Parts: sequence; structure tokens; C-alpha cells
Amino acid sequence: MESLTITDVTAVLPERVIEHAAVRIDAGVITTIDAGPLSSVTEQAAMVRGDGAYLLPGIVDLHNDNWEFEINPRAGANLPIAFALQTMERRLAAAGVTTEFHAISFQERAQKQRHLADAEVKAALIAGFNDSPARAVRHNVLHRLDVRTPGALERALPSLCEMRVPYVSLNDHAPGQGQYRDVERLIALAHVNQESRGNEATPAEWYRERMRAALADQESVPAFYRRVAEAAAHLPLIISTHDDDTVAKVDQQLAIGATICEFPITIEAARYARHHGMTIVIGAPNVVRGGSQSGNLAAAELIRLGLADAICADYHAPCLLPAAFALADRGLADLPTAVRMISRTPARAVGLTDRGAIAPGLAADLILVRRDREGLPHVEAPFVAGRQTFGFARAPEATAGVAVFPNGRTRLAVAGTAV
Repeated sequence: MESLTITDVTAVLPERVIEHAAVRIDAGVITTIDAGPLSSVTEQAAMVRGDGAYLLPGIVDLHNDNWEFEINPRAGANLPIAFALQTMERRLAAAGVTTEFHAISFQERAQKQRHLADAEVKAALIAGFNDSPARAVRHNVLHRLDVRTPGALERALPSLCEMRVPYVSLNDHAPGQGQYRDVERLIALAHVNQESRGNEATPAEWYRERMRAALADQESVPAFYRRVAEAAAHLPLIISTHDDDTVAKVDQQLAIGATICEFPITIEAARYARHHGMTIVIGAPNVVRGGSQSGNLAAAELIRLGLADAICADYHAPCLLPAAFALADRGLADLPTAVRMISRTPARAVGLTDRGAIAPGLAADLILVRRDREGLPHVEAPFVAGRQTFGFARAPEATAGVAVFPNGRTRLAVAGTAV
């Protein structure tokens, strides 16, 4: 693998920003960071001129369920899942994601076209997808285990045994608690989204019946937690909670080894998670929108209270980079802190200590970013292990980007075209 120097960039390191920096990459790993641009290249090293663009670590995204929508951009479309994954990879690269955890639901729920058999197929596809050396993104699985679906854990175990990161989240979407504490609001959303299409009951009847069934069942969820604890005794599971609305719920999952708190619904739950050293994850769309789509806690409030550590895509990866810059622009965090929330912190939360920051010895998973005249950040070039995977045109007021190589040739980045 050839050496590469990315020069004249505003490098965002974990604790500081270096202007006019040069970052040297050898064999896919960052080797040196110099506080000054390099104007020439050697016969051994290619060079990319950033012309003042930001250089950030590639985004490490812990939760993104958008693959479901790539498969079904319209209800019932059912595009081939491998094709949908390939198209999603390009979208992820354009959004600056270099490590993705696809949120695959191990659940039986016909209304959302979620089935255990489909989840197994998707997880197996991810396992083989990384075999290609030309991948633009490092793909992983977040196994979303539905605590009320019999067999969810057991069907996920083969994938968990195979993945480098055996990552699970424990999901309970029963109405009347968690994300759906306000059942009447949920029913209103169901009317809009037509989530109960194909079910004979009206949305109100269907969701209220689910709530009654969940309240009557006091055994299934504790039994599920016990099975997860038993599995964790044999596998190094990384366990995340999901949509926590009470201290008791966080406590139950802490007891079985949970270390990540995903999308806390109440400040009390988030504070309890913080007290116990959990990594608290919020959604990028919540930050960009300025509030929760489902009417729950605003991510900005958690950030103001110091109760947020990492930002994930949730369902929309293009929000990740704007979310980080928005935090800095709004004075909620300095830029290095905001960038850590989409890179180093999520990487460390799942044990990926080989990436997530611009530092010597770490993988050269990087993104070259420039802001347009409105301040919106755009990815010009993503790099995985020092290899540029795509190239995109610069913002309208900027000149085209040029990469210079040892033989004197140049390549011009064209929007949406690999270079």
C-alpha cells in the first residue's frame, strides 16, 4: 500500500485543532501529524492538498436502521437486500461514515416487515460483505433484540459469535412505556404513518391491545434479560439499553452488563446512566431538527446537562456531520468535543480502539470536509485505511480539488464520481 500525505488541512484532533496541518499515512495507518503544510511530495508518497478543508476522523456510527428503508423505499418494494446494502454504502460514504453498525431488528412484527428469518439473512450478508478489499465502509451489526419476541436472542447468536464486535441492544417497543409512554400520541403517529396497514384492528385498538398484553405479562422481559446474561457469560457481549424512561429499567440492564444507554427518554434515566459510567448515545436527527420526532426528550437538553457522549445516525446518516458542526456553532461544545461524539467516543464504547481519532498509530479512516456558503459541511473525500473511496466536487464557491501523485499526474474530483 502506497504512502499518502494529506496536506494543508484544518485537522481536528481529539483535544485541539491544527490549521495548515499535514497528516502522513503509511500502510493504512496514520504515522505523523505536522503543524505546517507540505508543498512537495517524494517519489514514495502521494499527496492530497486540502487547501484549508477540515480533516476529521471518519464517523463511527453505532446505530442506523436505514437499511430497512433502502430495501423498501416505498411500502412493499422489497428491493434485493444486497443491492440495497451496496446503494446504502455509497450514501454512508457521502455522509462521512467509515464504520457503520447496521441496526438489524431480531423481531417478529409484520407491520414493519420485520422477521427473524430476514434478520438472520441480513446479518450473514454483513459478515461476508467486508471480504471485499474495495469496501468504502467497514460494516458491522447492531443486533436489536426485541425482548418480547420469543427466540430473538437465540436466532442472533450465530451472528454474534462471528462478528468482531458482538453488539446488542435490548428493545422494548410495547406501548405504554419507553419511547411510546404516551399511547395517544403513538396512535396519532400511527394514523399518519399507517403503521398498522394489513392489520384488521384499527390503530387505536391494535396499540391499546398491545399495551394491555404488555402490562399483563410480567415474566417475558425478566426471562429475556436472564437469557442475555447467560449468553454474556460465554460471549463478550457489548450490551446497550434502548429508550430508557425509568431508573428501574436502566438498573435492570446494568445488572446484566449493559454499558451503553441509547436514546434515554427521561433526564432521570440519563442521570442514572451517567452515574454508573454508561456511554449515553443520542440521535443526530434529533440534534439537527432541534427535537425528537416522536415528541420525547430533546438531545440538545441532554447535551446542555452533560448527559450525552455519542451521536448516532438513528435513521438518517446525513445528519451526523451537520449535528457535530451544529453543536459547535451553537456553543454547546467546542469542535474537538463535538467531533469526538461521532468518532472516538462511539469507537471506544464498542472496543474499537484502533480508530476514531487523528493520532499516530490509528487507522487512517478520515474524511476531508468543507463547509458551503450556508455553513453546511460536505464530505469531499472519505478515506478508509488511507485509501480514498470516493471523491465529490467542492462547494460552489470553492475551486475544484486536485490530488497530486508521484508521477506528476493529477486527478480532478467530480461530484458523485469515484476518483
